[in-house]
Amino acid sequence: MKKRKLILITIALFLTASLFASTTRYVSPSGSNTFPFTTLATASTTIYSAVAASVNGDIIMVDDGTYLFSTTVTINKGITLKSINGSSAAIIDGTNSVKCFLINNSNAVVEGFTIQNGYFPAGYGGGVNIVNGGLVKFCTIKNNQARDGGGVAIDNSGYLENCYVINNIASNGSGSGYGGGVRLLNGGEIRNCVITGNTSVLYGGGVNIWNAGKVKNCVIAKNTAPAGKGAGIRTRNNSYIYNCIIYYNNGDNWVPGGSSYHFYNSNVNASIPAGNKTSTINSVPMFVNLTAGSEDYRLQAGSPAIDAGVNIGWMTSVPDLDGNTRIVNGIVDMGAYEYVSAPTDTDGDGVADINDDYPTDPLRAFDNFFPSGGFGTLGFEDLWPSKGDYDFNDLVVDYRFKTVTNASNNVVEIYATFKVKAFGAGYRNGFGFQFPNTNVAAADLTVSGYDLQEGYISLAANGLEQGQTKPTIIVYDNSFNIMQHPGSGTGVNTEQWAPYVTPQSLHIYIAFSGTYTMAQVDIENFNPFLVINKFRNDEVHLPDYVPTDLANTWQFGYADDDSDPSSNRYYKTSTNLPWAINIPESFDYPTERTVITSAHLKFAQWAESDGVLFPNWYQDLPGYRNSANIYHHP
Repeated sequence: MKKRKLILITIALFLTASLFASTTRYVSPSGSNTFPFTTLATASTTIYSAVAASVNGDIIMVDDGTYLFSTTVTINKGITLKSINGSSAAIIDGTNSVKCFLINNSNAVVEGFTIQNGYFPAGYGGGVNIVNGGLVKFCTIKNNQARDGGGVAIDNSGYLENCYVINNIASNGSGSGYGGGVRLLNGGEIRNCVITGNTSVLYGGGVNIWNAGKVKNCVIAKNTAPAGKGAGIRTRNNSYIYNCIIYYNNGDNWVPGGSSYHFYNSNVNASIPAGNKTSTINSVPMFVNLTAGSEDYRLQAGSPAIDAGVNIGWMTSVPDLDGNTRIVNGIVDMGAYEYVSAPTDTDGDGVADINDDYPTDPLRAFDNFFPSGGFGTLGFEDLWPSKGDYDFNDLVVDYRFKTVTNASNNVVEIYATFKVKAFGAGYRNGFGFQFPNTNVAAADLTVSGYDLQEGYISLAANGLEQGQTKPTIIVYDNSFNIMQHPGSGTGVNTEQWAPYVTPQSLHIYIAFSGTYTMAQVDIENFNPFLVINKFRNDEVHLPDYVPTDLANTWQFGYADDDSDPSSNRYYKTSTNLPWAINIPESFDYPTERTVITSAHLKFAQWAESDGVLFPNWYQDLPGYRNSANIYHHP
């Protein structure tokens, strides 16, 4: 008996897992068309094949491209068919020969496509026909033709949501047509859609409701139908219209075909009987633009449609047609777009105050920080090309850059902060950095904030170092001028027993007079370096960073150095150990004369693997460090 129960439980668990399992498949014009299409590289080249391969719960992601249909794609499974980059990038084309989609499953979703040139004049839905459930959203449905629902036909149930339905036609070629944009037969619902430019040769240029249907928060404008047939919308039986704007259609904005209809909180340019409407108005809606070809059906300030709708439950989870929150100020607006008041822009630079770091300064807009999360740390060994004591505390300096950009995202200025924390050296070392490229002309820069007292650095009038191809800034020329030696110990803040000295910060200011983007400046790849003991030509750089034009290169390949400029290899030993490190956060450095590998136990593996192993070697994780060999702030 127990064995039988176990078997039944196992079967139940298997069936449950199977029920809820799902696979993501891909469609791409450049795919290899290799079943089961589970990567972009092996993607199906046709939507038809991917749908055929899918089962309930699967997701099909469609890459950019135009997909020409020679047969209708039928979706009768609970799957999601979704474009990767939205309706402007993924185009379904019925080639004026076939209906594009037939959807017949309540869990089916088609999202994010342009659906065009579908053709089915003998029946329902030129672009899409939803039969018994399904959802089409975030699509542009245009230039399709069918007898019923030139763009979309919903037969019994289903949803059309957040779509543009444009320039479709309802016609069988013999004078019959129902719903140029959308036809609802026995049910179905349209939400947050703009339905415009559509034509029916008979009933309902924009929308035709036959036996039942609901239209909510839609704009139905500039559609066409014969006189008395409802150029905007024709409502026949069990037709319910909520929060819609039906205006500027070429013919009657609305005509009834029966008595069971009702308009709620809508703006309709038509005479609707009092018993068939609630809080419905007939007022100029004040759209942003009605110019042919440039229509914009968003609302202007002062529109009577603002805060004039009736709230419905689905609005809390479905955005408006722009993707904004559907209910603002507590009451939904009529139409497909929620009115969003223009944000305050005090300095008139086109950046709203709420997003502007300098709301009263038209020349500045954004602060951009690197590292973004706080200070990074640089650590140097100054006995290059020999390894020396290899404790990486000959200079320990925190750094952070603030790049200020304007409304056009061009660089205005850079504030660089360097906080000298420690130097365990007897050498009088200097410190500087170089821009990573020659994109920025030196003449377009002005630098201030450096501390140069020793006389061995030559500066141009704008504060950059002379003799350099790339803009180069010397921050200071002697560590001992920045932090005063406490009278005992080697250097400053490297021996636990010696007096602690408060770290000192230097603030470099770089002003730009030319027009440069952040990508051109590329400060994230700045090239920091140590100047050894006031010998300007002796530099220490990060591994594989090139020396400046003033550096002495004769020591490459000497002692422990294994640099090879011909292969772009710099400042490494033969086992890839560096003389400088760049940490993206504050660094806990070793005490004086403690080899870094005795403090940070994963350092060697990181360095010798060229950064592949233990990229977080500097963090305080189990087995990563020997705390006794790390300097601790008193």
